[in-house]
Amino acid sequence: MLLLFILSPLLIVLPIPTAVKITAILLALTYSCMVSKKVGLFTRQKLIGDGWYILPSSMVLRFSLFVVLSFLFVWLYLPDSLFSVILGNPWLWLAICFFYAIFSVYPQEFLYRLFFFQRYQILFSNPYVFLFVNGCVFSFAHLFLNNALVFTLTFVGSLLFALTFKKSQSLMLVSIEHSVYGAWLFTLGLGEMLAFPSV
Repeated sequence: MLLLFILSPLLIVLPIPTAVKITAILLALTYSCMVSKKVGLFTRQKLIGDGWYILPSSMVLRFSLFVVLSFLFVWLYLPDSLFSVILGNPWLWLAICFFYAIFSVYPQEFLYRLFFFQRYQILFSNPYVFLFVNGCVFSFAHLFLNNALVFTLTFVGSLLFALTFKKSQSLMLVSIEHSVYGAWLFTLGLGEMLAFPSV
């Protein structure tokens, strides 16, 4: 767990040759895939899950709260960014949301929810400590962005996504939730802080 979820993100920001970083990350991903295959995570049941199309009311309510609070934050403190991408270049906004959901969110949720829960939940007798650790390692994965707001958002987001996954056991459902939160941040104009292009 320490090698995959602490050392790997740390290697990205250390002043070492890029070839070493790429090699280490590829080895970590290869190992994760091998373990996932061994424990049967590449099945339809694990990769999608039952009832993924049923949105719990708690998910809707907390996303609605997030929409209001995040809008107020950007409106008050970053007004120049508000809706900048979707108004300035809607096709770019659409491309970012699509790319993010397919190539970023789903792999992240596979690794940090399905793999992490399957592999390490047994190490923690207290489920709340486990969820806290899951939030910490997910936030730590964004170390390369060097942004306090990103660390905060990813930590809180990880707690919400972990709760969804714990209750539903659906990788698809938690990926949808994660994608919707990300798409809203891009809509607000905060994509640049997540290393996505802006107008």
